[in-house]
Amino acid sequence: MKQEKSGNFFQNLLSSLFGGNDGEAEKRRQLRSISKRLSKSKFGKFYKFAGNEALPLLARNIFEIYKIIYPAQTMFQNLQNPNVLKRLVIDFYTPNEIRTLETSLSEENLITLSKKIPAEKLKQQALTRLSEYSDYFTLDKITKIDTLYKQISCFRDLCMFDFYFFLKKFNKSLREADFSIAPQFEKINAEYILDDLKDFMSVAWAVPLDADYTDMTKLFRIYKGVEPITLQNWRRVISRISAFRQSGSFEMMIKLISSDPSASVSVSEQTQNIIEPYLDSFKQETENTLNKIETQEKDSKTSEICSQLFNGIEITPMKYFTDELNATFTRKGLRTFENTQLLSYIKVFLLEIVKKNLREYYDLVLVRGKWESQALSSPFSESYNSLLATSDLITQFDNQLAEDAPIGMKIKTLLPKTERDNGAKNIINRLVSDANESACSFITDTTTNLVTIGKIIKALIEDIEKPKPVLVTNWKELAHFSEIPIRELSVKLYKKIYLLITLVKTCLVQPEDNE
Repeated sequence: MKQEKSGNFFQNLLSSLFGGNDGEAEKRRQLRSISKRLSKSKFGKFYKFAGNEALPLLARNIFEIYKIIYPAQTMFQNLQNPNVLKRLVIDFYTPNEIRTLETSLSEENLITLSKKIPAEKLKQQALTRLSEYSDYFTLDKITKIDTLYKQISCFRDLCMFDFYFFLKKFNKSLREADFSIAPQFEKINAEYILDDLKDFMSVAWAVPLDADYTDMTKLFRIYKGVEPITLQNWRRVISRISAFRQSGSFEMMIKLISSDPSASVSVSEQTQNIIEPYLDSFKQETENTLNKIETQEKDSKTSEICSQLFNGIEITPMKYFTDELNATFTRKGLRTFENTQLLSYIKVFLLEIVKKNLREYYDLVLVRGKWESQALSSPFSESYNSLLATSDLITQFDNQLAEDAPIGMKIKTLLPKTERDNGAKNIINRLVSDANESACSFITDTTTNLVTIGKIIKALIEDIEKPKPVLVTNWKELAHFSEIPIRELSVKLYKKIYLLITLVKTCLVQPEDNE
């Protein structure tokens, strides 16, 4: 037992002292074995282990590929926008009627149609067409499109390999794209082309070898009018690449040139999915155009209403419930103030029309008038007084958002903390939501009360025209207290109310639910 232990001790000692040499020896043995296998392979004359030389036969084989695909290489080099290829592939499998449907949804066409069709109707039509367009691309068609684009992408990547730079290392006098005579190549130090070989393998090995490339060559013929590469020639290239791969010669050369038996080249499998991102983008562009048209129509309509409603009246915006902070809110991912401009319109209407024109009308008709029944006079009075109260409440609400007021101060204090404190973010969102709900409540309450008053004024206009009035019995007496005929006064006020209600319908944004 002692002798056995002693033997193990010396064996371990020798192993620890000379183990590194054994590793180098094993590495050399593996490299010699790889060299032996390469020399017996179909492409053994591409490389010479002794002297680490890349041989002319390797360059001649690569040159044959270069000569065949050069016209396609030129085509891709002149293709400035890579999205052109995606468009070509999609169009290749898309019939004319579907392309016509797509054209009808272009921004230019939608804007032209918006001049003839109301935005809401245009939106309905466009969304229906968009649905029809998207439905055309079934799973089978999507698969065909993605498969063809993958083939073209792999082909393009191979074509864009710098063949000339690679081959010039074997022949310094080589001229680019000169295929008139077969060039003479010389053996070179293989280290000069190590990276080139890896680059070539990374693109050549990614080419699907068993694919049907008929549609690819057809597409090129449609695009260029001529074939930059024939199907037959491309099959010859594929056959050569397939032979390279099956032989394992390139992998062995990489290991030998780099003196690393474990060296390898990673070839990533290309997965191309172009139609779904394209459809998402097209849908988004269409919806953006429709929203843009809708906004422009809304702005135009709003401007037209305001010019009639506030003719000669200066529209003073709210002091603090404004869009001023919205850019900051958006940048920080917070909710934004809504209906700021509309609430300004409401405030101006209450101050300039309700507290002046409607008050004069109220004093004339409701105070001096002799009403046969309170069925209409009471709702008129209640709605009028409610409008006056709302005007004061809007002012109070606006002032609460000032920087030195409770709500405004809280928002100002919490804003810098939102990026690191979700609690601060939630509080601001709640405060903004509460403000939006208050604004919406003021707008809807004003509208509701004006609808009530508007209906009563309409009934009064009809009553004035009757030979024997039934609502107010002293119209003739009231006429002495008005510089303008009462019917004309009533009609003007009714139109103002109608315009304000139309403005609200046009502009009102319903607030989000408060979470």
